[in-house]
Amino acid sequence: MPSVAPRSTVWLIGAATAFSLLGDQALYSTLPVFFDELGLRPIEVGIILSANRWIRLGTNELAHRLQGVGDHRSFFVAAVTLGAATTAVYATTPGFALFVLARLVWGLCWSFIRHLGILSVMAVTPGERAGHAAGRLGGISRAGSVGGLFGGALLVDRLGFGPALLLLAGLSALAIPLSFAGFAPVGPRPVVESTAGDRHLVAGVLGFAHGMVGPGLVMATLGAVLDEQIDAGGWLSAASLTGAILAVRFVLETGAAARLGSLSDHLGVRVAGTGAFCLGALALAVAALSSSLPVLIAAVLAFFTSGTALAAALLGFTGRQGSRALARYVTANDLGAASGPIIGWVALDLFEQRTVGLGIGAAIYAIAAVVAHRAIEPGSS
Repeated sequence: MPSVAPRSTVWLIGAATAFSLLGDQALYSTLPVFFDELGLRPIEVGIILSANRWIRLGTNELAHRLQGVGDHRSFFVAAVTLGAATTAVYATTPGFALFVLARLVWGLCWSFIRHLGILSVMAVTPGERAGHAAGRLGGISRAGSVGGLFGGALLVDRLGFGPALLLLAGLSALAIPLSFAGFAPVGPRPVVESTAGDRHLVAGVLGFAHGMVGPGLVMATLGAVLDEQIDAGGWLSAASLTGAILAVRFVLETGAAARLGSLSDHLGVRVAGTGAFCLGALALAVAALSSSLPVLIAAVLAFFTSGTALAAALLGFTGRQGSRALARYVTANDLGAASGPIIGWVALDLFEQRTVGLGIGAAIYAIAAVVAHRAIEPGSS
């Protein structure tokens, strides 16, 4: 039977990924605000929001090893199906232990969803457009982040945590038919594996920094930072404002990710990576030092724009080197993302000023900018 057209592959896999993300992303805008009502302590929030990242340190390698055994579509469909089930578990408000267990299962699912999705797109994409394709896939996928972060927060505000998450679980099941349509009956053509160990190490270090600060520290603590600054009783709660900011971030990513990926293809990873880390460090420093809510919001959005550029550049860079390179990169990224929420919430426990985590993130990004400039070969793409 004929393969799915390249453009259709990107859109269908991206849409399936978007639906699968709804429940996961809703937790980032709601748990930091509603954790008291759910009987959770601050440190437990950090553990819950990072548990899915910790397990991926092992399951990413599992996804790499199994991707050559059988049909990619079967693994992908199974992953999005089980992922929707974890959102239904969140809806039962089961307490800390079952929350963590569900997050661990979701981490397993996400390893396969991300790994197989990227490899399948890279397999039908010319090498010189890898950054563009990675950006396009990420942009489409992040429509699910918009729905989960902002829509999920609004639903929780109006329906309550359990009913809102149950509704999101039903919507996540729409990923199943999209998954069947997005993959051909056989796995995509193989990507040539790279053995460039130095490249893998540098990409891993940069992926670790990107994961720790953006998907980790900032996303996990933004609600708490806003809750400190927003007026109580306002027309928009801290949870909904957090969801709105993160949703705007992903709306921008949906529109700009492919263009930023193309820019990375043109400039090379060294220039694009160094510039994006510098922009992110500056934006977080401004956010940490500002006492103005509008300035804080603008700076956080500028930071997320830099993260979009980084994700497209680094995923394109490693994705076209094959399954092993991709597995190593995403594992380093997940290690950072798993560490970030815990570091952020420990900092919130230790310091009165909740923006201290943003300052820590600025310092990490500044160090990563130096690494990118010195360690990546000029002209690397």
